[in-house]
Amino acid sequence: MAPRKRKQVNRNRTGSNSSTNHTTSTHTINDTQNAQDTHDTLDTPTNGNGPMSHVEPESHCRTEEEIKAAIAKLSNSLPKDAKIEVRHPSLSRNPSVGDYLHKALFVSEAEAKSRKKHVAPATRRRVILLLGIIIGMGLATVLMRQSKDAAYIEAFSHYFQDFDLASMVPSGMIPDEFIGNVSAMFKPEILTEEEFYPGEALRSEQGYRPKHPVTMIPGIVSTGLESWSTTHNCSQKYFRKRMWGTTTMFKAVLLDKDCWITNMRLDPKTGLDPEGVRLRAAQGLEAADYFVQGYWVWAPIIKNLAAIGYDNNNMHLASYDWRLSFANLENRDSYFSRLKSSLELSLKVTGEKNVLVAHSMGSTVLFYFFKWVESEDGGKGGPNWVNDHVHTFVNIAGPMLGVPKTLAAVLSGEVRDTAQLGVVSAYVLEKFFSRRERADLFRSWGGLTSMIPKGGNRIWGTIHGAPDDGIHDEEETLVQEKISKNEEEPNATTKGKWGDKESPSFGAMLAFAEGSDMEHHTMDDSMRLLFKTAGDDYNAMLADNYTVGASVTQSEMDKSDKLATSWSNPLEATLPKAPKMKIYCLYGVGKLTERSYTYNRMSDLTPQIFDQRPGNVSDETGQVPKIYIDTSVHDEKLGISYGIHQGDGDGTVPLLSTGYMCVEGWNKKLYNPAGIQVITREFTHQSSPSPVDIRGGKRTADHVDILGNYEVTKDLLTIVAGRDGDGLEEQIYSKIREYSAKVDL
Repeated sequence: MAPRKRKQVNRNRTGSNSSTNHTTSTHTINDTQNAQDTHDTLDTPTNGNGPMSHVEPESHCRTEEEIKAAIAKLSNSLPKDAKIEVRHPSLSRNPSVGDYLHKALFVSEAEAKSRKKHVAPATRRRVILLLGIIIGMGLATVLMRQSKDAAYIEAFSHYFQDFDLASMVPSGMIPDEFIGNVSAMFKPEILTEEEFYPGEALRSEQGYRPKHPVTMIPGIVSTGLESWSTTHNCSQKYFRKRMWGTTTMFKAVLLDKDCWITNMRLDPKTGLDPEGVRLRAAQGLEAADYFVQGYWVWAPIIKNLAAIGYDNNNMHLASYDWRLSFANLENRDSYFSRLKSSLELSLKVTGEKNVLVAHSMGSTVLFYFFKWVESEDGGKGGPNWVNDHVHTFVNIAGPMLGVPKTLAAVLSGEVRDTAQLGVVSAYVLEKFFSRRERADLFRSWGGLTSMIPKGGNRIWGTIHGAPDDGIHDEEETLVQEKISKNEEEPNATTKGKWGDKESPSFGAMLAFAEGSDMEHHTMDDSMRLLFKTAGDDYNAMLADNYTVGASVTQSEMDKSDKLATSWSNPLEATLPKAPKMKIYCLYGVGKLTERSYTYNRMSDLTPQIFDQRPGNVSDETGQVPKIYIDTSVHDEKLGISYGIHQGDGDGTVPLLSTGYMCVEGWNKKLYNPAGIQVITREFTHQSSPSPVDIRGGKRTADHVDILGNYEVTKDLLTIVAGRDGDGLEEQIYSKIREYSAKVDL
């Protein structure tokens, strides 16, 4: 597919650096210096598999006269004896913050006048803020007194059931009476909540009853993690408290960050607990029913299963430590051995095969389990074990081909959630929990790396096009037509952002902005860049546990299918030999989802930022990554949000990852030799119109909130009650078939 074209405007980049400059009412300037903006060379792979290219440095400088003129201009508007401090943007830990400060000093007079027209006076902003607070409090009071909105308010209040400022703030900082009053504001008494839809209706009206025992496998970050450390000094006070999940986690992060990181980070060499630390997955249904009090995860599913007659005798939540690589789940916790025994016992007790319900990364864990349990190197169950013990695999929002945000997280410690914080919030986050610390923590989690995008350029596309390109083509064409007629100006934040480079398709997983001296990177290029920058420990962990390629011939599949490193990759391992098993793929569509990124390079004048707490970061992550998501690239018409290029999906996982294997891949004998029936049912994202329904309502198809979707719950109850022969047919709303036909497999 040809790449999209966009009007290009070249933009000269100039750099400046000065030592601290001061001016008084006499406008004298002290210690002004010139600094040269240089660029270190960085070997980066060219497009495809070509050789490395070497980029020569460039240099620019700002004259002393320009600096003096700019500072003198500012000093005229300042009070007497005021001082100006000028710092180069590279001295900021967040490049975006530094850029804004830098541009403020050297803006042209015409541009300054133009900006003033769009900036409200400070007094006006204060009045608007005050009015907003008053109106908001008034609306909240009215809503609290309306019984018809009781269900919505109760759902909202659950977020704050465990909210207690007194326990989160050190004693003596705030008067106890004030804390108690503020905490009470978030705990109103609510009348009712509709908790058992549609389970109660299906039981009373259609006679739904339990048939198959149910085992649920949660996704990443869903399971609470408890501390069992008794010897590590900082961990003793958290014994049997959750370091992940519940408000204990927030208290630890805010008030005891070093200890929290020490507990959460795994040993970079072994992938297991550091010396003296023991963090284990919580057990039972409560391990993943709520993340924190009021924020449900599996609770709606559990409640509806209970409504048709299930209890803890015939439903089980197989929680696990999602930080661990899949091999270490078995090595440390015997997770897959325990799961195998549990399924064998439930078959023996009930006489019915199991329905396995997996969400998000849990679907990848379950796929690994299918291969492990059959293998003589794993569970030694033999080729018929899955066929004999599993009735149905319900795959809810499973990222079978990985998630691009995993790549960004381990590469630079960033994801859409951090990129969209805004300048001030991003600066605060960087000061409190830097990108270096985040990248180091993410790289230690072998479980997270299981979701690195799989299939390379064959799945995710090349510089010249990707299978899922085109979602914003109509909007882009309309914008270009208006520009040609002078009806609309191009968005200033994206105009000329890529310079002479072609406007990137989704195939450019990392699109580098103009002036970065780096070419756009495909998925294959991005993996080489990750190997180059992540360090030996991370690279060894990735090579020892996972593969990210694709087998396209039978001979390739025969080799890769036997390797334990391939068992989490459905492109290099087959479905189990279970012709009687069914697979249902239930996932959301119609919600903008991060698909690729615009990156930039830090200035080479940027100093290494050493953390004030060196114990927080391993030796391999000794400095801030030299690339970062360029949040200045923003164009809603083109689906670009603060450096994040967005496509179709469920808000977290792109459509290619949730849908390709279900609609196309597993219909091929190469990947599904047993001919297992695969039924795909998509759900269009529809947010609730109520502003109080902050989880999206019963028709949301968001990646997590889909577990509370009315239709998804109804489908699941139909399957476990043995009624799925009556009308659960394929349901496709997206362009997944069109995209799948373009995949190079």
